[in-house]
This record gives sequence, structure tokens and C-alpha cells, in this order.
Amino acid sequence: RVRVADEGSFTCFVSIRDFGSAAVSLQVAAPYSKPSMTLEPNKDLRPGDTVTITCSSYRGYPEAEVFWQDGQGAPLTGNVTTSQMANEQGLFDVHSVLRVVLGANGTYSCLVRNPVLQQDAHGSVTITEALWVTVGLSVCLVALLVALAFVCWRKIKQSCEEENAGAEDQDGEGEGSKTALQPLKHSDSKEDDGQEIA
Repeated sequence: RVRVADEGSFTCFVSIRDFGSAAVSLQVAAPYSKPSMTLEPNKDLRPGDTVTITCSSYRGYPEAEVFWQDGQGAPLTGNVTTSQMANEQGLFDVHSVLRVVLGANGTYSCLVRNPVLQQDAHGSVTITEALWVTVGLSVCLVALLVALAFVCWRKIKQSCEEENAGAEDQDGEGEGSKTALQPLKHSDSKEDDGQEIA
């Protein structure tokens, strides 16, 4: 089993009739894992926001070459920070960070290349217009629900006020009837007294 520590030059000696030797160079290489992509922040995003995209790939050898590209394949070289750290086996873990201002649509790709194997490990993250539409619809829906709740509250309040006003009017009419009836009753009693005197 070949290890990173086995890398180097070796000499092979062969003796049959004549003595001979040959040198061979052993170069060790290990492919990198498929990059994992993380986005921070990863919600409530809007065009013009600055985000941090992290590309991580593990257990490769030798040190990798890291490239960033946009959706059209154009290189992104500004605001990129890449670090590579060897683990206990001598294999490298790569972390590359890109800071970018979001557009309405955008795909950001990370390419981790093994220079010996000439193999590329590829990862990408896509911000689509659907995300902005979803965020916009969410805001509109919340605003609509608030407006609807306010209208319902106003209607209920108005209905209660009308019911209270109607009840007060009915009470007032009842008292007026009683007052009007009392003189009529008193008038009838006088007529009765007059008839008795006659």
C-alpha cells in the first residue's frame, strides 16, 4: 500500500551476470473529493447582497489548484481566499472562500484540480430568479394577511358599534311610550270622576 511518505527516488539493483542498477522516481497522487458548497447567509437574499461561498474538498495529494468561475465560465479571481492543510496521513484538505455581490441570476463554480492526475473535482451553487420571486411573494403574502386582518377587525368593530347603537335606540323608544301613556291614563280617570258626579 502506497503512502504519501513513500514518495521519492528509488534505486533498483539487479545482479545476474553483470551488476546493474536503475533509478526510478515514485510520485504519489490522490484524487480530491467532490467539493461541498456552502452559502452564507443562505436565506432572505436579494440582488446586491454580499455573500460568502465556501468550497471544501478533502483528502487529496499533492496540493490542489483552485479556480472559481461564474455561470458563463469567466474566472473569478477577486476576493478569493484559499487555504490547504495536511492531515495526519499527509493528505490535503482544501477550503476556498469567495465573497461576491449577488446578481438577479448567478451560478458560481469551484474547480479543485489535482496537478499530477490532471483531474478536476467540480462543485457549484446557483442563485435563481425563483428565489427572489419566492422572497417577494412571501413579503406580499404577509402584507396581504395583515391588511385582511385589519379590515376584518374594522368590520367587526363597526358591527358591534351598530348593534350597541340599535339597542340604545330601542331602550329610548320604550321609555317614551311609557311617558306618553301616563297622561292618557290620567285623562281617563278624570272622565270617570265626572260621570260619577253627574
